[in-house]
Formats: sequence, C-alpha cells, structure tokens
Amino acid sequence: MKGLLSRKINKPVMLAEKKDGIYPYILLAPSILILLAVIVFPIFMSLYMSLNEVRVIAGGIKYTFKGLENYLYFFKNPLFWESLRVTTYFTVVSLVIELILGFFMASILNREFWGRNIVRSLILIPWAVPTVVNARIWQWIYNANDFGALNRILKGLNIIKENVVWLREVTPFAGSLMAKFFEWCGASRALHMIIIGDTWKVTPLVALLLLAGMQTIPDSFYEAADVDGANWWQKFKYITLPRLKPVLLVILVLRTMELFRVFDILYIIMSYQVKVLSILTYENGFVFLKFGRAAALSFIIGTIIMALAFVYMKFLYVEEGDE
Repeated sequence: MKGLLSRKINKPVMLAEKKDGIYPYILLAPSILILLAVIVFPIFMSLYMSLNEVRVIAGGIKYTFKGLENYLYFFKNPLFWESLRVTTYFTVVSLVIELILGFFMASILNREFWGRNIVRSLILIPWAVPTVVNARIWQWIYNANDFGALNRILKGLNIIKENVVWLREVTPFAGSLMAKFFEWCGASRALHMIIIGDTWKVTPLVALLLLAGMQTIPDSFYEAADVDGANWWQKFKYITLPRLKPVLLVILVLRTMELFRVFDILYIIMSYQVKVLSILTYENGFVFLKFGRAAALSFIIGTIIMALAFVYMKFLYVEEGDE
C-alpha cells in the first residue's frame, strides 16, 4: 500500500518535471524562428552565394558553382589588399584616438565638480546625432569654398591665405618618410578628415563606458596607493587599467566591428573615392552586380573581425576572481 501511494505521488511530479522541461522551449520557439529567419538563413544563403557565380537573368537568378574562385579572386587582387590596408589604418587610428580621448574625458568626469551630471548628459549629444546627419555636417565644415566653416575660421585667424581642399586624395607630408607610410596605407588627407568626423561622434560613448568602469573601482585602492607613494601613472597601470579590462574588451570588439565595416560616413562624404572593404563590397554587389564576389568578401570581412575579437578576448578577458 505504501509503495502504491508513493508511485501515485511521484507520477504527477515526473509529469510536471517533463512539462517544465518542454515549457521553456515552447516560450523560446517564436524567438528562435525569427532568429533563424533573419540571421541564420541569410548567413547560409550568403555562404551559398559566395561559392557560386550569381547572375540575374530573365525569369529568375542563375547560380553557377565556382567553389572558392570568388575568394581566390580577392586574394589575388591588389585592390583588395589596398582596401584592407586602408580599412586597417582607419580602424587602428580611430580606435587609438577614441581610447585616448575617452580615457581623458572619463578621468575628468570621474571627479566631483559642479554640474557634472549636466556635462555627462551634454557630451552624449554627438553620439545621438544620426550618422547621415553627422556626415553632412562634416562635409559642410570641410567645404573647399568660403562656405566651408573650417576654411572660414582658419582664414579669419590668418592661418591660411587660400581655401584648402580638405577632402582631397593627396598624401600628407609629401616628400617625407612618413608620406611613404601614408601612401602605403592609402591614408590620404580625406581619410584623416573623415576619421576626425567619426571620432567626434563616437568618443563620448567610449568615454561614458570607461567612466562606468572607473566608478566600480573602490576609492580605497587609490588611497592605499597614495600611502605607498604611487604616482598617477602607477595608479593607472596597476589599478585603473587592470580593472577596466572587461569594459575595454566590449569597446574594442564593438568598435572594431563598426570600423572594419564602416560604410555610411565614407560613402556620403567621399562616395567611392576612399576604398575601404565595405565600399569594395558595395561596388562588387550593387555596381558590378557580382553578388557572389560581394558575398565572399563579406565572409572575409566577418572572418577578420572574428579573429580580432578572439585576440582581444585572449588578452583582455578576465574571469571572476582573477582580479
């Protein structure tokens, strides 16, 4: 009798456990279906296209299997390597400037002063500006005529006598050793001007992320360092920087992804003149209608970004209890 009663009690419990096991999957099913529809399926479709020559013909699309030919086309193409150098230069220089300015701004905002909360809100304004609007603003600032704000300001200060064509594909410091490096990287004057515009927009966000990380560091750490006679660099190196590694990892991964596939600000300001990888992808796909090549180049860009993200995580990832 006792055994029969225990079986009757255990049976509903087992049924409830089974229901609990299925119930979360039922709730997740709509999200998983949407994820498959908008992310997974397009990825596999792009992979399929990258292995084929895709041609639009009357009545549909024709796929001709080419294997790795689309990938090999870019690896053998000098324009791809030139675009990769330009993209890498744009990414590295932008990241360095954003991190340096971001650390500087975050250090100031981490101190107590009157109106600090107002300043924190105001510095986010550039980041809130849409990228298209930001590009048009800087296009107006760099205008080569008297209409351009930068030329008017510099002429008003007697720094320049004639208007400068800021958005021009010329190598800075012509004739110097630095010019050869810029020429190899494809780093023209126009590219540097665009870096300034993009940095102006994104640096406030980087600063606030770093500020959020700085505010998690206890003041007692810095007080103990003061007692030991540590200078500002030692405090930064041994206290601030190690505890900002998780924040730095987020910033580096997100910004590398954005910078390596940057398109909008470059296209709006310079059209096809600055050859970065995203512009090269757009040209192959929507100008030359080489959809297979465009898909292959997209996968190459994605692979590079994932490799960089892995390197960042290898050097910056901090497990709980490591600090």
